[in-house]
Amino acid sequence: MRTVIVRLVEPEQSGGQLRGLLEEVGGEPVPFSGTEALLDLLRTAAGLSTNPT
Repeated sequence: MRTVIVRLVEPEQSGGQLRGLLEEVGGEPVPFSGTEALLDLLRTAAGLSTNPT
């Protein structure tokens, strides 16, 4: 696991669903749609795996 600084770029909520861009500091913004997609991007950026080994 590592420390990651991210920011939400142009977040919006439409139809009860959060979407926008997630930008890791020093990286390119990545689009997401939905809270699960956002959490997956955060886990990936932090080096966390959701798959048990």
